[in-house]
Amino acid sequence: MTPTRLPGLAVAAVVLIAAAALTVAYCLPLAATDTLCRYAPMAEAFASGDWSEAFHPRFAVGGTVVAGLFVFLPGFDGLTACTVSATLAWALGALVLFRLAGRIFDSRTALFALLLYCICPQPLVWALKGLREPFKMLGLLLMVDAVIRVKDRDAASFAEACAAVVFLCLFKCDAILLALILGVVYAVRDGFRLRTWALTAWGAVVLQPMCALVWHWTGYWLPAPHYVPLWQKLIGG
Repeated sequence: MTPTRLPGLAVAAVVLIAAAALTVAYCLPLAATDTLCRYAPMAEAFASGDWSEAFHPRFAVGGTVVAGLFVFLPGFDGLTACTVSATLAWALGALVLFRLAGRIFDSRTALFALLLYCICPQPLVWALKGLREPFKMLGLLLMVDAVIRVKDRDAASFAEACAAVVFLCLFKCDAILLALILGVVYAVRDGFRLRTWALTAWGAVVLQPMCALVWHWTGYWLPAPHYVPLWQKLIGG
């Protein structure tokens, strides 16, 4: 498959739409209950160094860290930091989708997919509400693109897969199993080469902060408390 280059028009369109979305996110954030009551205070706690309030085992650490950096560096409030960071993830997802659609189909279809992505209201609403779904969506697009590129012997596919693992494992707890499934698909398509095992090791390292947090709260070395009941049924204890 021939890589699809990002035409200037597509880049300009994404930049303009992202700039408009970021302006809305900064000036008029849409306060979702989860963002207002959970994510925003956690980001502000992270920026102030209050680790006991910044992290919770039910919520992956990535969103808190990224939004917390936006609170700490530009000085945003927690709500604005969450919406701006989620909107940036949404914009990056648009560019990845364009490349992905271009590899599977052609440039015209890729442009159409990009247009649909930009005008589809739900993903943008997730971003403007400061939710973490845009990060999960970005990770999914990156991983699918990496799976497709691995047969092209494209060295960048490994880096893309590593980035995808970060977004899937550290931003949404329910995406960890998705990362595992797509990782197996990547390994099969890659023929279980050395970089497959390197990706497996990277995934294990990425999960350790969540495992440590869940262990602190529950006593189980698992990446999310959602898996504790399943572990108890399978292993006992």
